[in-house]
Amino acid sequence: MATPVLLALILTACNNSDDGLSYNAPDNICGLPADKKVLENLLDDGEKLEQNTGFFTFIEGQTCHIYVDENDSVVSDATWHESGYELRDLFEYSDVKGVRYFKGGKYASWESGVATIIPCPGVSEKGDVLLVEINDIRWNDKSQELLEKFVPSYFDAYKEKLDCGP
Repeated sequence: MATPVLLALILTACNNSDDGLSYNAPDNICGLPADKKVLENLLDDGEKLEQNTGFFTFIEGQTCHIYVDENDSVVSDATWHESGYELRDLFEYSDVKGVRYFKGGKYASWESGVATIIPCPGVSEKGDVLLVEINDIRWNDKSQELLEKFVPSYFDAYKEKLDCGP
């Protein structure tokens, strides 16, 4: 009888999420630097972490999926738009609630995401401004605050990677 109880205690200890993730959190999102501590707190626990950029390049508007055990956990998405597209346009036809604009309206966050618009004319044939978002797929009450910590460093790294100028 002691062996099953001991085995149950060992398994419970191994599955304790208070000790952090069971894998090493990355310090980047598909090659762009990101705060490792923030990612560690956003990512789901599991056995296997994988990052996938799909088929699109940064110039085309890359989407980066960070999977944990083959399930989306954190996603960075970039979409080109024509000149004049603004951050508020992102929410025009959505039912996202609790949007918070900060840093003079340069960034927006909501319970599961954060976004910005990067002016970058002449880089892509698809548009002159790039909407970049990071979303926590299985968000909780701490996600919005954590996602805001990516601002501005992750978005600045994206802008630099595209060589959008100052």
